Formats: sequence, structure tokens, C-alpha cells
Amino acid sequence: MKVSKTVKNDIQIIQLSGRLDGNTSPKAQEELTALLDMKTKVVIDMAECSFISSAGLRVLLNLAKTLARNGGQGVLAGLGNEVADVMKITGFGNVFPSFTKVDQALAALKKGNR
Repeated sequence: MKVSKTVKNDIQIIQLSGRLDGNTSPKAQEELTALLDMKTKVVIDMAECSFISSAGLRVLLNLAKTLARNGGQGVLAGLGNEVADVMKITGFGNVFPSFTKVDQALAALKKGNR
């Protein structure tokens, strides 16, 4: 799992690449915590995330809770079919709104529509 960050229009974009599973989630959690300003708006770009397990969902849930507690907002973008299916089956769409492309997610956060 590779975690990287860019910033566009004061919105953080975190790219997750690879598998987010029991083996990679502890490191991903650590890197996300280190990279993010939890009081901000963030797009989690998952276009390169090929798999997510329950451990990966826990990472995202912890992120959502932290953002909410600190007045931040988060959305997902670029979910592949398998990851999108997991999100749909588990009801994660209620935790993080999802957008097809990063630009759509940025526009929604900028307008305050999440």
C-alpha cells in the first residue's frame, strides 16, 4: 500500500495505491494520520486501490470519525468495481460519499455538498 498526498484549492487529496488489507492497514493508518490535517476537507482517491478488507474499512472509519470530531469533511473518489461493491454491500456510502472522479469530489467539497 502506497499513500501519497497532494493539495488542490486547500483540499487535501490522498491517493491510496495497492491493497488495503490486514497486512497494510496499520501502516496506512499511521501514514494517513501523519499526512492529514484533520480539520480540513479531504478526498481519498482510491482509483489505484485494488482491494479493501474489513481492516481497510476500519482505517477509513477511523478517518471519518476523526474528521467529524475535528470539523473536517471527507469523500471518496475513483472506486474500482470490486472496492465499490464492498462499499455498497457494507453501507460505507453512508460514511463517505463517493464520486467517480477526483474533480467531481473536489467540486462537491468546494461547494459544501458532501
